[in-house]
Amino acid sequence: MELVRITKESGIPLIGCIAFGIIDRGTNLLQVRPTTVCNLKCEFCSVNANNPEVHPANFTVDVNYLLEEIEKVVKFKGVECEINIDSAGEVGTYPQLIELVRGVKGMAGVKRISMQTNGTLLDGEKVFLLQKAGLSQINLSINSLNPEQAQQLSRTPNYSLEHILGLTKIISDSGIQLLIAPVWIPKINDDEMPKLIELAKKLNAKIGIQKYEAYRHSRKVKGAKPVTFWKFYHKLKEMEQQYGIGLICTAEAFGVHKAKRLPTVFEENEKVQLVVKTPGWLNGQMIAVGKDRCVSINDCRAELGKRVRAKILENKNNIYVAEMAR
Repeated sequence: MELVRITKESGIPLIGCIAFGIIDRGTNLLQVRPTTVCNLKCEFCSVNANNPEVHPANFTVDVNYLLEEIEKVVKFKGVECEINIDSAGEVGTYPQLIELVRGVKGMAGVKRISMQTNGTLLDGEKVFLLQKAGLSQINLSINSLNPEQAQQLSRTPNYSLEHILGLTKIISDSGIQLLIAPVWIPKINDDEMPKLIELAKKLNAKIGIQKYEAYRHSRKVKGAKPVTFWKFYHKLKEMEQQYGIGLICTAEAFGVHKAKRLPTVFEENEKVQLVVKTPGWLNGQMIAVGKDRCVSINDCRAELGKRVRAKILENKNNIYVAEMAR
């Protein structure tokens, strides 16, 4: 699997690609994705991370370039922002994570910093360093309190539930807020959700149960089928009443509100001239550049540096997907 290093000198913008960079969904919360590298192969992974047959390239963004672009977007938003460091892989694999948190913490206009992680690459020292750097919250993925099932779901032989549970105590005792973030996989880990709720209550942690999804490129769990959103929220309401804890994660509860959105530079069905810069995240894609945005072009085999004509298929939230134009 090729590793593409994205620097300022690469000429690859950090807006436009879902796999890396900065995602603005029109709120005061910005998603920051420094890497796509993952150390697990979770059975339920919605993006099928760490699979070279689906993702022939991984990406990692230079921290100085990333910080420079985050600061520009925060300034543009004009409100106090939360920076959520997440990934299409695992944030803990990013070697400049502490530096990223420290740099973001020093920015005017940043109120909170949160991050998503499976926790396998964290320990007490790293938690301390993250706290010192200014991290506000860790959203920790725990999907079962059964050691065998937890390992099976991770599809990684050395996955240690014991390590993760030890980490929950370390985080809870630090100045960082802990949020336990399991994926509920119907008919697979149903019985584990109440146990994880009780763990969150014991640790005085938050809990955010996620809905299992199966997209075109997802890994599919044998015997599991995604439920409708109605059924998902109905189940959460039932458990809220039973356990006396809030489970429905609303934007208001997390302090997320609408804020000025970065301008859309390409319209759907528009035909545009772009310069190909790197292989894409998905097999058969190339990432091209135009108007300071990345565009992922499907079924593109053009050489790097070549100018191509493409038709924009999607532009939601400044994430652009295109096809070669005839």
